[in-house]
Amino acid sequence: MKFIRQVFVALSIASMVAAVLRTRGKGAVAPQQGGWREVTPQR
Repeated sequence: MKFIRQVFVALSIASMVAAVLRTRGKGAVAPQQGGWREVTPQR
């Protein structure tokens, strides 16, 4: 029973950390430079 409780606590802590990291990453701005270039045919 103690092992099951420890597993439950570890999973709940991991899910809380994942939720915090996910909500903190929402305000990211897309990069203004770089990205895809136009494809030029090779000769």
